Amino acid sequence: MTDAGVKPIPVYTPPEDGIPRNRVDEKWMRLSLSARHYMGRRAKTHGETRNGSEPRR
Repeated sequence: MTDAGVKPIPVYTPPEDGIPRNRVDEKWMRLSLSARHYMGRRAKTHGETRNGSEPRR
């Protein structure tokens, strides 16, 4: 990879205990949490549930 001038990007691994140590950990945890709940938020916005049925009101 380095022959072509491309450097590999190191993989981020979160802390094992789940407690953020610095700003990078805090940012990663916010991003991962928002990504996990993306479909639920989208369903609320569009007024439907995940399986396509009508929402309860």
